[in-house]
Amino acid sequence: MRNARILVVDDDAHVRDALCEELGAAYKVDTVTCGNDAFEALSSEQYDVIISDLRMPDHDGIEVLEFARQHQRDAVRVLLTGYLDERAHRALLNPDAPYKVGKPWHDEIEVVVRRGLEQRDVARRLSASVEDALGLASFDEQLAAISSLVELAECTIRRAATVEGVTVCGTVVRAGDTEHVFAGPSVPREGAGWYLDLPLDAEGNLRLRARGIGDSSRQVVGYLAHRAQRRCGILGARAEPMHAAGGGKGGRMNQLMRQATLGALTSSLLHDLASLVQALSCALEEISALAEDSESSDMKQAVADAMSAGQEAVQLFVTMRKFIRVGEVHPKLIRLEDLISRATRIAGAYVRERAELRIGEVVPCELSVAEPLFLQVLANLLRNAANASPPGGVVELSTRRDGDSVVISVQDDGPGVAPEIADTMFEPFESTNQEGGGLGLAISAFVVQLHEGSIRYHRPTGRGACFTVTMPLTPPSNGAH
Repeated sequence: MRNARILVVDDDAHVRDALCEELGAAYKVDTVTCGNDAFEALSSEQYDVIISDLRMPDHDGIEVLEFARQHQRDAVRVLLTGYLDERAHRALLNPDAPYKVGKPWHDEIEVVVRRGLEQRDVARRLSASVEDALGLASFDEQLAAISSLVELAECTIRRAATVEGVTVCGTVVRAGDTEHVFAGPSVPREGAGWYLDLPLDAEGNLRLRARGIGDSSRQVVGYLAHRAQRRCGILGARAEPMHAAGGGKGGRMNQLMRQATLGALTSSLLHDLASLVQALSCALEEISALAEDSESSDMKQAVADAMSAGQEAVQLFVTMRKFIRVGEVHPKLIRLEDLISRATRIAGAYVRERAELRIGEVVPCELSVAEPLFLQVLANLLRNAANASPPGGVVELSTRRDGDSVVISVQDDGPGVAPEIADTMFEPFESTNQEGGGLGLAISAFVVQLHEGSIRYHRPTGRGACFTVTMPLTPPSNGAH
């Protein structure tokens, strides 16, 4: 939200200048030096973000941010302080408490402002286009009463057709290479506004298609498809969750602050790990030179594999650190076969210690991805499947073509996802594994959505969990095969 207005309230000129320099490139920043001036500005102007120091000579930051809560429309409020007294502690425990950023803040203030605005926008869209427009509780009740895919299609079409901004919608059934309009009119791929083509069943043979104008209507139709998928036992990650951001069970600490802290710690850790792996790679090069004199082909191969893994690790660390710092990815065309080969080289040994690993025939195609990030998605899914597998179980990776996309599936023979985290499995810190941090699926979902793909879960009859990653296809180059 580059047009967002920020009000900085601080009696320290150095702090005001530093915040203006850091935030001024992306936002319009106003500054005042005391609480009284802040009250006057907040009474006459509308701001998107208010950042206030805790200690000031007239009114402290708690008073300023409380005044902002009462006089500003859902503004993001941030308390900036190097310490917390008892009064500030109590204020930060309230349900509507502001965010807290410590001094010195490094990159944290920018992260908190950006994420706070994103969560506010999600909440606004939620309120405007979902709860008020549709009454989704009644839609879930209708879905609960259906008993066939025919009823599912008809129920979804009826509700989608009532969404303001939807110009045409219908469902189609795929049978091999042919398609038949199942309910509603045919929906053209080309035309004004947005176009959606979303699966309603696990195999993607029953699909909802819609065209319309306005982002809110597109979001609502996507959500309707999401609920219909759940009725078929498919659970998918959403780039814009339809529940209120920042909530959670068990009194978890503020999610945004946890993620900002995690990002800062991860960036530092990746820097240290990259240096360590580079040192190990140098040592491996020396070992490789010695191995050349060895007559053991096994030793030479082991050293070559170790060097390759070390180089890939360095590349991953460097890419991840750049991504955390600037939030950008630089995709390139890579054959799907190569991606799967490298992912199994990363996670294959881990999987084979716990289950049998089967790799099916790979669809010949190329994907435009940031390789180190996407490799971690595949490796995460393989490791998760291995952890869930019983003794003698099978972890199976397969691919298939689905129109203009390719679907990568990882399936196991485990018990499936625990019901208590079924709705939140793609969110950070959600896990029933006490040894894990609950970040693998959240990171995987974020990376896939960053590449304009989708990730979903369902449990096929007679098997365990099945996670599918759907990625848009890139036309193969002349060298692809």
